[in-house]
Amino acid sequence: MALMLQYSYSLNLILNYLINLLKYMKISYSISDVNELLTTIGKQSNAAISSMQNEEIIKFPSRICDGWMQRVSLRSGIELITQSLEFSENTIIEAEYKQRCLAFGLSFCLSGSARGRMTGIKEDLIYTSDQGSLGFALDHKGSLEYAVGERINFVHIVMEPGNFRSFIDEEYHRIPTQLQQIIEGADTSLYIDNYIITPAMRMAAQQILNCPYQGLTKRLFLESKAIELIAYYVNELTQKSEENQKNYTKLKDDDIARVQVAKQILLNNYQNPPSLLNLAKSVGLNDYKLKIGFRQCFNTTVFGCLHDYRMQQATELLKINTLNVTEVARAVGYTSETSFSAAFRKKFGIPPSIYKACN
Repeated sequence: MALMLQYSYSLNLILNYLINLLKYMKISYSISDVNELLTTIGKQSNAAISSMQNEEIIKFPSRICDGWMQRVSLRSGIELITQSLEFSENTIIEAEYKQRCLAFGLSFCLSGSARGRMTGIKEDLIYTSDQGSLGFALDHKGSLEYAVGERINFVHIVMEPGNFRSFIDEEYHRIPTQLQQIIEGADTSLYIDNYIITPAMRMAAQQILNCPYQGLTKRLFLESKAIELIAYYVNELTQKSEENQKNYTKLKDDDIARVQVAKQILLNNYQNPPSLLNLAKSVGLNDYKLKIGFRQCFNTTVFGCLHDYRMQQATELLKINTLNVTEVARAVGYTSETSFSAAFRKKFGIPPSIYKACN
């Protein structure tokens, strides 16, 4: 019989810790009596919790599983979550992510297997050794079912989507359009990209799991390895993009004309642009052909074209003395001055406030 443990701060310290560690998650255990479980947890001598600055670790009582979970907050705004677990009962973790920083991240499965389900996707998500995924699931519900009697080692890197852009640099225009829009905050739909873990990824992830250091050295070591994993993934992502481009089909003259019209529609409505699907529909193309067309005609993505035009408009507006940076940000379609300033600095190398002062 599968029983659900509801969230309650009246539960013991271990369950409270688990709730804090796995925000918005609910845990199901295949047990006969939930009261017996709580009593066992309270009496377990091998249940250990460690909480230090920037780091939290839990060693689960054997009644739940054999294993541990660790969360480390890294200096660069990244959170690293590692786990090594082996369950003797059917166990399901259900999650609904309500915060962008928890809803976006990379996962690396180093051993074992698990089966995931996500609202919006009919097929099961199968996680096996040597498989990784990048996912964004804001306000989506999902579950992860662990295999019984099988040691599963996971490394998860979670962050704000916008933080991910700082690791992409000049490769930004080569990543999928939807991922660009998620990073910019323009898209909150479900996104999952599965990939095979390379030998370099595996080595870095294993070094994270087996980190021999403590204190500041440990945090710096884990941060460097997390960034290394992100770099390896970006490399795989851009290589995949190059392979896709090689398979692009040359467009007909009529299609190219439609792409030109689509660009004009996009730029005429840059403050409140249409979605990719609506833009494609408005010129009689499907979204795939529209994306190919922008690559072939303008050597950029639809979103990249929009972004560049917004930045060009921003430079002109910043020269107007009556407009401040916040007003310019709104004028070019940004709801957040912080996001606008970050994008402007990324594009031109200086903050918009400095650009305005120099003009």
